[in-house]
Amino acid sequence: MSYLFPPDKSLLYPQFETYRLQPLSPDDNLLEYPLPDPGSTQSRVGYNTSSYLSFKEVRNRIGWDHLVVNEDGVGVYVDRDWGVVGFIISDDLQPTFSNLASLPQPISSSSKDQQSEFPSVLPLTNSTWAVSSGSGSLYILETTLPDEAGSLQGKFIARYDLPSSSSITESNELSPFLLRASHRTSNHEVKLLLTRSVKLVQGKKSIKSSQQTTFELIEVTLDPTSHNPVDEQEVVEKLKVSWTLTGDDLPIHCSYDTEHDGWIVLCPEDFKIPSTMGDKEESEVDREKREREEKIGKLGLGASISSQKQEEQMGIEVEGGEEEKVYPYKWTQDSESINMIIPLHTSTTRQDINLTFTSTTLSLSLPSSTSLSLQLTRFLAKQTRMFWTTIDPELSTWTYDSSKSQIELDLSKVDHNVRWPSIFSSEENEDEDEEDEVPETLSATTLAAVRESFNSIKRRESGDPPSAHPAMPALLREEMDFDLDDEDDPMAEGQGMYDETGKIGKEVFVGFIQNTPGQDIPRLNWSKTTTSVLSLPLSTSQNDQGIIIKSAVDGLLFHPGTQELTKHPWKHLSTNPALAFVLSSKRDLRLIKHFTTSSRDVHPHENEEPSSPSSSKRLKPTSIGDGGARTTVLAFDSGSSVGQGNLYVYYPPVPGERNTAKQGVIPVSGGDKGALLGVGQVKVKGRDLVLVLTEKSLVLVKNVI
Repeated sequence: MSYLFPPDKSLLYPQFETYRLQPLSPDDNLLEYPLPDPGSTQSRVGYNTSSYLSFKEVRNRIGWDHLVVNEDGVGVYVDRDWGVVGFIISDDLQPTFSNLASLPQPISSSSKDQQSEFPSVLPLTNSTWAVSSGSGSLYILETTLPDEAGSLQGKFIARYDLPSSSSITESNELSPFLLRASHRTSNHEVKLLLTRSVKLVQGKKSIKSSQQTTFELIEVTLDPTSHNPVDEQEVVEKLKVSWTLTGDDLPIHCSYDTEHDGWIVLCPEDFKIPSTMGDKEESEVDREKREREEKIGKLGLGASISSQKQEEQMGIEVEGGEEEKVYPYKWTQDSESINMIIPLHTSTTRQDINLTFTSTTLSLSLPSSTSLSLQLTRFLAKQTRMFWTTIDPELSTWTYDSSKSQIELDLSKVDHNVRWPSIFSSEENEDEDEEDEVPETLSATTLAAVRESFNSIKRRESGDPPSAHPAMPALLREEMDFDLDDEDDPMAEGQGMYDETGKIGKEVFVGFIQNTPGQDIPRLNWSKTTTSVLSLPLSTSQNDQGIIIKSAVDGLLFHPGTQELTKHPWKHLSTNPALAFVLSSKRDLRLIKHFTTSSRDVHPHENEEPSSPSSSKRLKPTSIGDGGARTTVLAFDSGSSVGQGNLYVYYPPVPGERNTAKQGVIPVSGGDKGALLGVGQVKVKGRDLVLVLTEKSLVLVKNVI
């Protein structure tokens, strides 16, 4: 578990058993409306034989959401003929579609260096939208209020181009980009976050060279009320770029956090400030790191390679491939106790050690004259630390082994069979920016047992029973079996929130990017470790910043805290037990979204029975972190013309029934509807509806959230 996401024990469900089916009927819960001709499509971008897409670009396109809905409930998408279509849902749940504008269709060119992107749309204000053509131009779309018939009127009022820089391509063509997030700072200024691929021109293009593609994250600012000649090709304004960052992958989520005044970015790789030298050569440090990782990968699970730097420092060797990390102590645990070892200098005596502990704290100090490692010095700077949870001090002991020059603590757990994510509370690190959380050390015996378990699973025949290693919970064994099966399933690879191995969840770094007044370079902060993200918010509201992360077999909803987002813990709001386990059994998921409500609020229809287990008011900003959050997770199949695409709904456990929860399933895509393209949420007469955009239909799912 990442140091940013410490679980709240009171919100966990250790005795959770199963999900029970909540009947969902297409007749009662679905309304389907055909899209205006020619419908929408996910394959509007033609294949360019002169430019190959990298695997990361393909993965990004597979999971792209083509539907956007603003806070007023107006939805927008781009149809098959590059027309911008808007719609509004009336009180009787009837959508009214309006053709707002038409994008110029891109002209394919065999000499084009950059592959076109999908057209993308983002709301700027209540009446303006940013529309990217996918070929390097950004249009500002202005819409009117709906008339009596519910129709909208729209027109392009401005156009801006993003040219390719000389560092990206030798041509003078525009640079295709995707819109990621927007934030309005005033009536006359909006910040936009966009990404583009960086394909270096190095002779003949090939599939191999496409895998060297890098990416740029760019912030631009514009005035949404400004007008310019849209059709005047010779005097097109250029986008005003605030800053540009470079990285090796595309983000899975971007949003603006108004409380901290900066961008939250979730990405498998961090973005950095471009080198002023402009060279792309691999540095010596990066090369050594890559070579060590390759060696560790060949040696297998639990391998470690000592480095010269480690040998020069005092500390323990970290197992599991963390050869660059040196920690002040190491620790292991079983169901009843915690074992902690603190290495000291050989000159330390028993009389030098001043150590005491209570049920909740550990106090340790050594004379200032004692020779200590840098890591232990930092650790001892705070003499008293809070345990992650309570211990039994009467059954806990500590000793000093002078032959090994180390303190050994045996801490007895009060709550047996509860696995500690760390020895000390995450709050201990709030004032210590440079301190890393110390991961649990796996013993050689445990590593050998795990390796043996993995090998037996890989060798097992189709009729053999699963591994029954005693240290592995049953749900984890079954989840691992699903993941191994998914690796051979081409539909599982790269879909939705799956990673490239077919395993559920996406490993990402948490980044926070903040503008620095008077400087062109933003302030960058990235988490020290990756986190496996299972689900992203269904709503585009700026108040819905929470993400669901994978914790063992569960899914935990976290919301940004009040302090620095990449160094201080986020707030654990709710838990969807066994979510990672049940999602891992789905082979064709494309999008996974969640919707958060507050169980402490009164339902808007007080005299009506809630139609779903999570029906209540939207979680208000004032109720964030009050422990009353309830989260419903929606997992969408891709759907196709030959198969059925389902929506899987996972509700949270209701109070008083912590061992079970409800789930529902209902077909929303596939067949005549076509493949799933996007999802959204609107509120009509106090009721929250789920919108599903397919190639040929708009599907309204009611009485579900």
